[in-house]
Amino acid sequence: MPDGTPAATPESIPDLVRQAPLSFVGRVTRLGDTPLAAVTADERTAVVKVDEVLHAPDAFRRLAGSEVTVQLSADLDPPAVGDTAAFFTTGAVYGEGLAVDEVGRLPAADVQPHLTLAATTADAMPFSAVLRGIRDEDMTTHAGEADAVVVGTVVGLEKLPGNEDRPVSEHDPDWWRAQLDVSHVESGDVSPGRLAVLYPNSRDIHWYRVPKPSPGQQGMWILHTTEGAEDESTGHALRDAARFQLLDPDDRQPTRMLAVLQERR
Repeated sequence: MPDGTPAATPESIPDLVRQAPLSFVGRVTRLGDTPLAAVTADERTAVVKVDEVLHAPDAFRRLAGSEVTVQLSADLDPPAVGDTAAFFTTGAVYGEGLAVDEVGRLPAADVQPHLTLAATTADAMPFSAVLRGIRDEDMTTHAGEADAVVVGTVVGLEKLPGNEDRPVSEHDPDWWRAQLDVSHVESGDVSPGRLAVLYPNSRDIHWYRVPKPSPGQQGMWILHTTEGAEDESTGHALRDAARFQLLDPDDRQPTRMLAVLQERR
């Protein structure tokens, strides 16, 4: 498989990782109990001692050796005290301790290949390769839905003409235009050379994650045909300013992702 990921189980480890921001291998030490005052224990509450974190946000990467309260999924048979398993969870309570809701569970043996692989690589966590595979799959899908995919360097930036002195209001995208020097066209009706691309320069919550090109920046750009709506400040259709625009947080990728895209297509 690509990137060295061990074969997934029938339950699909990538599917579980997509659902669960935190997963770990742990041993059930108690059932129907919890040390957390903020949690009411019932027959589906387990205390699990974490042996190994599989993937997690930065704040929870060092849970190994600690106890976590797990509210067990109603769709799965509860484990027995002493059982070891891989738990896939979402956060529930964090303060005096950690309580999580279970969204999936696998036998520990099913994730052992990932633990073995991680021990021989520079990966930060056992599921790092799984996360890369998910990222690459999502990028490939996103590129397939785009109107053009190119590799190029930013050689010019400008605020849309007519907008230079206008104050930016709340939720205003503040459209700017980037000039790309396109060196490679992967898909779309585009030729190598100069290509104008619109992007929202606003840092408003609606727009802050959309790529903001910078001078000299190289990358693989995933482009969308500019919508025909008018720019309220000028009364001109945005499509008159540039054929393509950036709209999604994933619209700019490192240049090396071209090889990943070509391999997966």
